[in-house]
This record gives sequence, structure tokens and C-alpha cells, in this order.
Amino acid sequence: MSHDACSTAEERERVMAQTFEIARAHPFWRSFYRACGDWRGTPVCHKSDLLAALDGFSLSGEARGVYLVRSGGSTNAPLIFPVDIAENLAQRQALAECLTARGVFTPRSVVLNIFSYSGLYRTAAIIDDVLERCHATTLPLSSQAPYGDMHAAAELFQPTHLAGTPSILTLFAGWCEESGRAAPHIPQLLYAGELLRDSVRERLCRTFGIRQIWSLYGGAETGIWAVCNASETPGVFTVLPQVLVEIDSADEEGFGEIVVTNTWRKRFPLFRYSQGDVGRIVMRDGERMLEIRGRRPRSFRFHEITYDDSGFAAVAEGCAAWQAVLDFGADGCDRLGLHVVCDDVAALAAIGERLCRHMKQAKDSKAVYVRAVNLADLRIDPTTGKTATLVDLRR
Repeated sequence: MSHDACSTAEERERVMAQTFEIARAHPFWRSFYRACGDWRGTPVCHKSDLLAALDGFSLSGEARGVYLVRSGGSTNAPLIFPVDIAENLAQRQALAECLTARGVFTPRSVVLNIFSYSGLYRTAAIIDDVLERCHATTLPLSSQAPYGDMHAAAELFQPTHLAGTPSILTLFAGWCEESGRAAPHIPQLLYAGELLRDSVRERLCRTFGIRQIWSLYGGAETGIWAVCNASETPGVFTVLPQVLVEIDSADEEGFGEIVVTNTWRKRFPLFRYSQGDVGRIVMRDGERMLEIRGRRPRSFRFHEITYDDSGFAAVAEGCAAWQAVLDFGADGCDRLGLHVVCDDVAALAAIGERLCRHMKQAKDSKAVYVRAVNLADLRIDPTTGKTATLVDLRR
């Protein structure tokens, strides 16, 4: 594994060893770490491991309150993770100080916040809190608000920033274009939760007049712990203090699975936790930073063969967006549809041929198909506000 830095290798070693001792003494992790005598021999913790560790957790056993957060994730069962309230707020304060120091927000910033707030998934509320810690003004609409309300708030308060997931931001841009109303001019963009494709970036900049783009990175379980100036160094993030990053199973370019240890979390430790993304450690102006490539491929079974979703981007080359949908055909067998946002009707046949080759199907196969759709037709998780690359409807 390769690591980010504390200040020295000795400091990193000390912090990792200390955090491991806290983790393996915790009731969540005693079974998981039972056979581990040293932190270097510990396995990477994945979401399935965390779900198992949380089995049996009850608020009735806690002497004081907790902050409960839901992971959006791709697992069938939602993951509800407890966080100590004071530790959570301390991490947010560190994030706010980082954002202020980098000029992301100032006291004069006004932010149209259309991140999601649904159930225990509350990115919008987290951003509201961080903005207030930056002494900025938030317009807390959330992704659940009607687009007309978002537009009206922007007209009334003239925000300096637009904040949300690329999926919801794109739908808002599309609504502005289709409604015939002039899109609000908002010079800065803050996004998180998904990669920002070049075509989406260009559309948002064109629609809203965006000149500066920022990004945040983290997760429900780990909190937000990295910041990116996506206009200057897209995909390259500054990591907050007290968060250690490892790259597991790195390839020849240094890319591997992003694994994080959050030392803010002591009451409910999170040690060597996989983010489910791929990245590497890079140097920028003498600073060790995290470069993120994208999600780790998600695997699925189709006609008794295991595939992953990493190849669909090449199949759908030239499309503004795509989504693979698994269901059952009329014969009761597996069927896979590639839903694409593509204005070039002539290109659909070529996409269909590439899909058949990729899925090892004959050209006239009824097991795969390509369907041209509008962006609004793609399935968006109502909880997270994200567009999934793979939707499995088989039950």
C-alpha cells in the first residue's frame, strides 16, 4: 500500500498504530480484528464489513446522543452509521477552515444549495452547516424542491455559488432551457457525489455562466474530508488533517483502491475503510494530494457470466450520459438495456453493435438492447440525488 503523509513516516506509523488499538478495542470491531496483532496486518474494511459490525447496534446502549447518517451506496441494505456529535462538528469546523483558507467561500458568498436532504441522507444539511461556519449565506432549497422554486430563489437572492450533485445540477439546467426562462447567472459551482463529465461541465458553464468550479469528496461514513479546485486541478484533492489515505493494490501508474482512516472518529472508529473509488497519491507544489479516477467497477451476473460496469463508458462513447439497466425479458431470462442520452440517431446502431460484442451476444440477440432517452429519463436515486451507472431491477 502507498500512503498519504501525516508530517513524517514516523508520525504516520504512530497514528495508525494508535488508531488501530482504538478500533480493535471497540465492540463493533473485536471480531473483525480478532486475529490481527498489528495494524499492518489488518484487512481493508468494506461496506459489507461495516454492515456486519453494526448488526445489533442500538441507541438504547448509548449514554449520550449520536449523529446518525445514511450511506447512499449500492448495497441492498441501507447503512446507518453513528457518529459522535462533537467529533462530527470538529471535522466540519476543520473543513470550513480549509474552504475559507482556499477562498472557496467568503462571508459574502451566497450559495444556492440543491444537494439532497432525504431521510437520514442529509448532504444538504451538512453543506448548510459548513457554509454557516464559513460565515456565508445558504439558500437551503435541496434537490427535492421544484425547479421553479430554485429558479425563483436564484432570481431573488443572486447567489454567487450553485451547489449540488452533477445529476441534479444538469436536470436544473435542462429545466431552465426547456422552460424558456433565462437561467440565473451564478459564477461559481460546488459539486460532490459524482464525477463531473466534460460534457456536463461544459453544459453547466454555458447555462449558468460558471467561471470557477470546486469539488468536495468523502462519504457518509467518513464525512467530507477532501477539497478540490476543479478549475485548476480537476480530480486532485487536498486532504484534511487527521485523515490518512492509503492506496491498496496500486497498478503501475499508482492507481488503486482508496482506503481512509479517519482519526476524528474515536467513539465509533473507522479504520482502513474502502471508499469504493480508485485513486493515487500525487505531488503538487510540494503537497501530497489525492487524485481520484472514479468508482471501483461494480460487478454483476448476466447469463451466468460475471461482468462489471467499467466497459459501458466505451460502449456509449459520444453520448452525453448513459445508464445500464438489468431486468428480465419476456422469456424470463436476463436482459440488459443501455439507456443513452444521444442526439445522433445514426450512432445508435454502432452503439448496439459494441454492446453486443461487449456482452458476448449475437447481433440479433433479444438479451441486450440500446434505447435513446432524455436525461430526465435516467433513474436518479431519490435519496442521494445521484444517477446510478447500473440499475438492477431483477428480483
